[in-house]
Amino acid sequence: MVRLITHNLLACHTKGCTTNNFPLQFQDAAVELREAEFNADFLRGFLPRLEWPALIGAARQVRPHLLYLA
Repeated sequence: MVRLITHNLLACHTKGCTTNNFPLQFQDAAVELREAEFNADFLRGFLPRLEWPALIGAARQVRPHLLYLA
């Protein structure tokens, strides 16, 4: 299981990957919605590293009909 927000940190580092290795693309992904407790410390540490376009792209891949962000 990969949470959408932590997916934002993943890149391909195997020998056959191209230089365009971020963000990873979802293929045949199953989606399960789970509630999580709000963790302000985690978000404060994570937000400076967040790649917003990659997060939006990943969200559109897994649930394109639910996300209408520019």
